[in-house]
Amino acid sequence: MALYGMDTESGRRLSEDLARASERLLSLRGSLTPLITKTPWEGPDGRKFHGEWSGHRQQLIGTAHALNAASNAVKRNVEEQLVASGHQGLEAGPQGKPDLPSLFDPLIGTLAGNVDDLWDGTAGFLSTVDESARAGWNLLRDVAPPPWGNLMDASDNAGDKLGHFGAMGWRWITEGEPPSVTEFASNTLLLAGATATLVITTGTMGTHNPHVFDDGRPVAGDPIRVDVGSGRGSDGRMNTPVPASISAIVQTTNAAYDDAGRPGTPDTGIRITTVQKPGEPPAFIVSIPGTTRWLPDGAGNATDLTGNLEPAGGNLSTAAEAVRIAMEQAGIPPGAPVMLSGHSQGGMIAVALAADGSFTDRFNVTNVVTYGSPVDSAPVPATIDVLALQHAGDPVPKLDLNDVAVGPGGAVSASPDNSAVRVTLPNPDVKPDIGGIGYHAGDLYAESAAKYGGSGPIAEYSQKSSTQQFLTPDPAQAKSIVSNVSRKQ
Repeated sequence: MALYGMDTESGRRLSEDLARASERLLSLRGSLTPLITKTPWEGPDGRKFHGEWSGHRQQLIGTAHALNAASNAVKRNVEEQLVASGHQGLEAGPQGKPDLPSLFDPLIGTLAGNVDDLWDGTAGFLSTVDESARAGWNLLRDVAPPPWGNLMDASDNAGDKLGHFGAMGWRWITEGEPPSVTEFASNTLLLAGATATLVITTGTMGTHNPHVFDDGRPVAGDPIRVDVGSGRGSDGRMNTPVPASISAIVQTTNAAYDDAGRPGTPDTGIRITTVQKPGEPPAFIVSIPGTTRWLPDGAGNATDLTGNLEPAGGNLSTAAEAVRIAMEQAGIPPGAPVMLSGHSQGGMIAVALAADGSFTDRFNVTNVVTYGSPVDSAPVPATIDVLALQHAGDPVPKLDLNDVAVGPGGAVSASPDNSAVRVTLPNPDVKPDIGGIGYHAGDLYAESAAKYGGSGPIAEYSQKSSTQQFLTPDPAQAKSIVSNVSRKQ
């Protein structure tokens, strides 16, 4: 008996085996991390091994995702085969012929699927090669003597910043929109600082690297449980408020500011709250605080001045990449609804991640809530519901200048790159300070969200079906963790 196309039952088994292999790798990564971090090993070799484990763990995660993508590709081809065969199977025997207009149809369909798989496989292979090359380069930087390591760091930093200009040009060519004034200015500052760093490092023969605007590499700590409710926990850390409203979500992001410098979160922390309602899949709220350090010297805290300029330039910052790692370590499953919430720089990180295709391919971002953040330049898809709260006199949300850009011939355009619901709130009754920066404080936004959240656009946003899955008045339906996010050079 002849067989045309795929044996669908074998295809199903292959897809399931690939999916199970992906799950085993993710489970292995989760079980090994506590063992490695808790194993007593002092000294430089121990510190080196623990530092390298982060890179090995990311390779495990990347391989797991590649296996999951392969599983989905096989599953897709099985479904296409069933459709092409009329759900009967493409068997031709003595009883008759395949019920198809032509034998070329399944052949063409199979070839097309193979071309798609080859393209996906090539992209995955190139991505793996790129990741391996980067891992090798980073390992070389880590083990190189300080002069050589410093020179490698400085040249890498300058190359990254130069690449930002290439990315701006590519977006202009492919999307037809010139870079905004804010993007161009931010990337210019980053390149100037990186160039100065390279000059100084080279001039001292690698003995001194000031790391100006050097965003380094992302690191995320292991999750630490946080109680849900009012008050503080036994470690003095503020508890995560019950996510009953938009104002409570804002308060949770504010609580994340309190994590910086505490045990387990020496740099700064993000909070991830899981909402589990009966009969519904779990939903995850990721709360990202804003700037907690204002120096540009490449220190461990990634939410610094460099962390501000990177997303302002349309780039994914190291802090944003560390948020991604923390979410993966928290075990947020593919397809689970995710809300990103951020204040100031945290809001910039949130919209930058929501606008990044590779991030939304991995995480199902349905909602973003920002306050006191410039969000106009982030091309967030319209399928994601974005709420942007801004005090009328707060200067920070205006830093992206309504995405104003200067095109060929001096033509000026200004239009936000997303469909966020922008809510301008009355200024709180406090001193405005210089330029109105007094209106920027996170706790003032929490008060405003509570005061004006009962009606109008905040209430309408709260009632959206996408938003409702994250809200519950029952503390038993919520649990929370905090993870350190930082950078290494």
